[in-house]
Amino acid sequence: MDNKERFIEIFTSQIHRPGAAELLEWLESTDFFEAPASTHYHGSYPGGLVEHSLNVYYELIGAGRVPGVPTAETYAVVALLHDICKADFYAQSTRNQKNSDGKWETVPCYTVREKFPFGHGEKSAFLVQRFMLLTDAEALAIRWHMGAFDDRNNWEYYTRAVAKFPNVMYTHAADMAAAYIVGV
Repeated sequence: MDNKERFIEIFTSQIHRPGAAELLEWLESTDFFEAPASTHYHGSYPGGLVEHSLNVYYELIGAGRVPGVPTAETYAVVALLHDICKADFYAQSTRNQKNSDGKWETVPCYTVREKFPFGHGEKSAFLVQRFMLLTDAEALAIRWHMGAFDDRNNWEYYTRAVAKFPNVMYTHAADMAAAYIVGV
């Protein structure tokens, strides 16, 4: 079973709310399952995005009972969908870099092609809610999955979100572990 099949199996077995099937159909119409997770950090290769999403899921469910996460569906929603803002977000390109002999060569890379500049976590929550409703706890976990690293002024809001919904911090921790420990 490849990562796309794993993702779809978890998604369809765990997420049962209205609009879920349409959301999965939309994901399949994008490059979500072939896209990288970043341009040059974690998962910067074809399929890195779906692999990273699965790694976040495995990290999150491996954390055991998380306060504020009442159902297996919430684990799946938050983990699998936290980065859907990256669907149709990257473009293949090339750049010049020095090789081991010190000579310049053209190498493949990914660049960002932002079509809808809405913010990272906010955009993922927004895209999910085009198809299905999120609970407040799910929306905040998706919004804050990077902690406050995407905006220096957000630590106060991040802290408030964690105080209200502890799953926000667990989702952030799972995302960091999946990006920098598991997905290296």
